[in-house]
Amino acid sequence: PTRPKDIHLENLRSSARSTPRGDLGIRKGASVSEQSRFVSTHMLSVAASAAGALALSLPTFVVLLRAMERSVGLAPPIPSQLAGESAEACALFRHLPALRLRLAWRSLGAVRTPVHSCGLNGRSFLVKREDLASPAYGGNKVRTLQHTLAVLEARRARAVAEGGAAPGMLVVGSGGSNQVVATAVHAARLGLPPPDVAWLSPDEPDLDNSLNMLSALSFPLGGRVTAWGASASGTLTLAASLLGLLPKLARGEVVFPIGANTAAGVLGQVGAMLELAEQVAAGECADPGRVYLPVGSACTLSGLVLGVALARRLGLPAFRASEFELVGVPIHHLFAAAERTLRLHTAAPFSAVPLTVGHTVREGAAALAQLGGPDVTAEALAVLESEVRFVTRPDLVG
Repeated sequence: PTRPKDIHLENLRSSARSTPRGDLGIRKGASVSEQSRFVSTHMLSVAASAAGALALSLPTFVVLLRAMERSVGLAPPIPSQLAGESAEACALFRHLPALRLRLAWRSLGAVRTPVHSCGLNGRSFLVKREDLASPAYGGNKVRTLQHTLAVLEARRARAVAEGGAAPGMLVVGSGGSNQVVATAVHAARLGLPPPDVAWLSPDEPDLDNSLNMLSALSFPLGGRVTAWGASASGTLTLAASLLGLLPKLARGEVVFPIGANTAAGVLGQVGAMLELAEQVAAGECADPGRVYLPVGSACTLSGLVLGVALARRLGLPAFRASEFELVGVPIHHLFAAAERTLRLHTAAPFSAVPLTVGHTVREGAAALAQLGGPDVTAEALAVLESEVRFVTRPDLVG
């Protein structure tokens, strides 16, 4: 049950249901027990096919993801970025102004997103409208790309100024990925070349991002790295797609991993939480008791964890409720099952594995300290341990 002070961070997407079925293909009007049986069967199928891929490719996957993170990195702004963007438009810079000269940032035309009061079935809640972040393409990817695309732009400019070749860009996602569309849209607005795209796998049927796929294909794209359609098993297809990224990384190109889960991207999401803290302080909304959001690559949730820790360190009057929680709902059954059984996002053995909250929080906190901000690693890990809850019910996942 929700409470009046609950906040849902919306990540509205350009996708639509095109079939009369229910989620996951569940028959309309099916009972709860029928739904549970169907979802359990579906999960076993997903887990069985993924288990083989995981066993064969996990070490490769981890190494590649770490290489992708490093390929993006951090970079200070170039003169055109400093001249063209106001530091006051970035929540992170408003509170830590010294970072303005140490971390590249582009607004991407984004504005502060409002918090709306909503009601449904007699329950009231608040919604932070991240879908309104940009008139070109909104959603939570905008904040992530504000730093990652700016870092790429700065690195390309410096490489050319030094007589070298500007690094290319490749963006990784599943079919219908929001990140692919958002990157294509906002890279074009910055005058960057069309991104190469690596679609690693089709989306699960219940995600149904067909319109996102069509949107991505409507933009000029560079090369494509994908093994779709190959006469191979899912395990070999995934491995082939991953190995296809190696030449790009070897040439020093920038590869945006799934969800742009990088230190620079996480700091963009820290800004989202600082902005919400400002809205609480200004009386625009109540201090939330819970914040709900979907969890895919874990970039956004990791940034919110860091944002809570940083807001408290800065003394902002937000996120002070006695039972405050960040509530994450995974969008993929495999990750939900791993969290349910192995505590994927919080257990110590997974702290070195990219795409987990434990790893991403540590990387983001280290980057913040490296840039001259406060070291909030201990506080952020405490938030993760005691104030983050995952909802992994099979009938809600996806």
